[in-house]
Amino acid sequence: MDNHIHILLEGDALECGKCYKWIMLRLAQMAGIQKYKKDKLSLLDIKPVEITSRKQFANEVAYILRNPYKARMSSPYSYKWNSSDVYFNPWMSNSKGEPVGSIPVSRARELFHTKHTLPPHYEHTGGRILNRCFVDYKRVEKLLESDLNLFDTIRLWDLEGAVAMSHGVEEKITFTDSELAAKIGTMCKKEYHTESIELLDRKTLLTLARAASRRFGAGKKQLSRLLGVSPEVLDAVL
Repeated sequence: MDNHIHILLEGDALECGKCYKWIMLRLAQMAGIQKYKKDKLSLLDIKPVEITSRKQFANEVAYILRNPYKARMSSPYSYKWNSSDVYFNPWMSNSKGEPVGSIPVSRARELFHTKHTLPPHYEHTGGRILNRCFVDYKRVEKLLESDLNLFDTIRLWDLEGAVAMSHGVEEKITFTDSELAAKIGTMCKKEYHTESIELLDRKTLLTLARAASRRFGAGKKQLSRLLGVSPEVLDAVL
């Protein structure tokens, strides 16, 4: 993402800790922090979370992959910095790039913007390392069993809340207009016994607005767009 990254690591605590410290150093350099100091690195807001169950692992993978969708930047499958392209995709997993080992060291440093030596078997296209070189996509495929299960997990309504709970934090869950409209449509049918908000009287419409605000965290501006009620009127009921 443009303001944060997610990295899912596997290994014992010591190995992951070393990798974690290396990532902190590299992020510090990228952020313009010239000297490696722990007090300054706190500004990078890095929060490691231990994965302790099969379900949590599946949720974390889906949570990471859905980030561009959540931010309304792109779909998980078309965002170029997302690793969604390798899962359940035999064409991508078999695609060929240029081996890093075939590139002169000086050219590799320039191309990949690093002085570190990358594994020679890694492959790249245009200076971008192929995701399949470092993503353990086979582990995820075995866990989720099918691309439909992966897709269903990515689009779960309450995935953000489930992951936030496993992180020990409360994250505000937000819905897009289309998602919230679907929720409101279901409320109309099940709770107000009508097919559309247009058939609700004003008092019931405002009651629905208050319920949607409390239940789904919908804001005044979003409810105003979807329900056709002015923000001034909503101020009195929210």
